[in-house]
Amino acid sequence: MTMKNKLNKFLGIFILALATIVLACDDEETVNIIEPEAAFVLEQSTASNVLLNFGLPDNPAFTVTWSDPVTGSTNYDIEMDINNDFSNPIMLGSSSTNSFSINVMDLNSAIISTGTAEFDGLTVYVRALAGGAISNTVTYSITAYPTEGGVAITDPSNGDSFVLSIGSVDDVILDMQWADALPEAIGSVDYVIESALAGTDFATIVVIGTGTDISSLELTHSALNAVALGLGLPADTAGDVDIRIRATTTNDNGTLLERISETTTISITPYAVSFPNLYLVGNATTPDWNNNNNNTAVFRNQDVPNNYIYTGYFNTGEFKLLEVLGQWQPQWGTNDGTTLAVNPGGGSDPGAFSVATAGYYTYDFTVVDEGGSFTVTPYDASGDPTYSTMGLIGDATPNGWDGSNDTNFTQDANNPHLWYINNVTLTNGGQFLIRANDVWPGEPNAAVWRYTGSSETYGQSNLDNGGGDNFPFTLPTGSYNVWFNDLDGRYVIIPN
Repeated sequence: MTMKNKLNKFLGIFILALATIVLACDDEETVNIIEPEAAFVLEQSTASNVLLNFGLPDNPAFTVTWSDPVTGSTNYDIEMDINNDFSNPIMLGSSSTNSFSINVMDLNSAIISTGTAEFDGLTVYVRALAGGAISNTVTYSITAYPTEGGVAITDPSNGDSFVLSIGSVDDVILDMQWADALPEAIGSVDYVIESALAGTDFATIVVIGTGTDISSLELTHSALNAVALGLGLPADTAGDVDIRIRATTTNDNGTLLERISETTTISITPYAVSFPNLYLVGNATTPDWNNNNNNTAVFRNQDVPNNYIYTGYFNTGEFKLLEVLGQWQPQWGTNDGTTLAVNPGGGSDPGAFSVATAGYYTYDFTVVDEGGSFTVTPYDASGDPTYSTMGLIGDATPNGWDGSNDTNFTQDANNPHLWYINNVTLTNGGQFLIRANDVWPGEPNAAVWRYTGSSETYGQSNLDNGGGDNFPFTLPTGSYNVWFNDLDGRYVIIPN
């Protein structure tokens, strides 16, 4: 190839390459970076997992922000739904700026208003509206809490019947089951299973049982029988009982969340059974911590055999309940300040009942199996008369109807309204009355207590100076201890 041809070939290649570069440059100039169209956009928060704390109701639950170069609006509505198609939106609120916050209480209420039964990790969809414009959707995973209910009894069912048998006292007859919608992340839950006579709106409650973070409770024939008797159901007769569950949760700052289940009504047929007498022991009481020191007998409800009621004076200190004088077990007390606990023997002794301030109180104990419940209420004794003497009179007593020779009680050293007689002989078939100051009605300072129909050796007599029934004594002739409380007329007669 000649030099001229070589040069021409070179120039051709060069021109082709140059053209290619020029064309390439032209192509690059046609690839423009296109700015996105202006849009109404919510920003997804990085903190999209939200745990609602019922103890901080006014704290922000979440804040949504958005950019809006499109609508020019100064009024935005923020909607929420648990469905991503917003088929049932709920208005959370409005904002005149490009952000919106909602507090814990309001967001929790909005979630409850959806009717959902899901409170743990619930996906919530949020969007904003400006006139006819709708933003994109952002999502949050919410752990909320039910403020009412949320606890459902799944067993037993309404109308279930339970016929109890004394021959199966230790067999389980009822396995209560329930479900709770409260998420575990919210905290531990204390459950109290309550019962009451049907239709009484739980005016008088007998606690069936308690527990923390449980969802079931087994009841034996004996335990359920004690519940029924504690409510006043007569033996061998079916009666309707309402049951419900009270659930409480306390968070780290001490805020309490309490919820109550719907009521379930069941039928119970109890059997007859006797319960022991109970006695006070402890430095809040007259016998102090001596288990055989003429310990004060606790009075009893003549219609409810496992209900014990004592109104009287207590020193500052503590006390427990004993079943047998001279023995430390069975021993009753409380470990939580609201429910009863017992060491029947061989176990651990329960804690004591605490009296922070000396004074008069009414303690009401209902024993259920190896537990139960109690209440304590201050009592104002300032208006009650104080008697100088108290005695038994009648042909069931040693001195008969001799009006000048009553069989006198001894007045308690710490409580002028508490009286006792030890080792008195009472005669079967006789009758008696309780009277103060050795005087009959019509005389000065008269006070006579009369029989109110108790079929037991304990009950509540009636202060009636106008007339009434004598107490019949139907026990075998023998030696008895008698305790009497002139504040409420309660009495108990205990064989020696």
